Amino acid sequence: MNRFELQGHALDLLPDGVVFLTETSTLVAADVHLGKSACFRAHGLPVPEGDTARDLGRLSDLVHLHGAAELVIAGDLFHGPAGITPEIEVELGRFMEKLECPLHLVGGNHDAKIRKLPCGLVSERSLERAGVTILHDPKDAESEGLSLAGHWHPIARIPDGKRTSLRLPCFLLRESVLILPAFGSFTGGAVMDPERGDRFFFFLRDKVVEVPTELWRK
Repeated sequence: MNRFELQGHALDLLPDGVVFLTETSTLVAADVHLGKSACFRAHGLPVPEGDTARDLGRLSDLVHLHGAAELVIAGDLFHGPAGITPEIEVELGRFMEKLECPLHLVGGNHDAKIRKLPCGLVSERSLERAGVTILHDPKDAESEGLSLAGHWHPIARIPDGKRTSLRLPCFLLRESVLILPAFGSFTGGAVMDPERGDRFFFFLRDKVVEVPTELWRK
């Protein structure tokens, strides 16, 4: 079981880098960045296709596996206007038709670049579920109450030798904000410099474990 009690709320931190709010059966993912490879190709870079179908398939599987009542994207569902090709719109439309629950989007900084969101999606500034606020940028979180956010794409660096280390995606709890790793398979991350009180949750195979900050370094 990957269930943790954070700020008085029971959360399942899943090894796919998403959070399941058990109180409302809400599945939360962040920073999917659909169409990122298409944006690269639009600028002449020979990046292969396939990340959109892969990531939408992963989301669909997670919704089904956990019986989610809704799917919330905590910002940056899309990478940019150039990435919304007709093919991606078709894939997204099929995904939403087959999705077994509503899809809600909390708008991120990349989503804001898109004048008209496809498939009738509506962007919200934030959402609240059973006392948990879902937003995109951690700096916009209130100081009280638990918030879920994305935007930072947190990665932790853990030494595995004298001069070598691993760079691995993680959940980061900083004060009252749990920052999710980027969900997109073609999305990078930023190494976090630990601050006093930070808690890091790292996923290995089918487990999520909390790792002491003493093991992490920038």
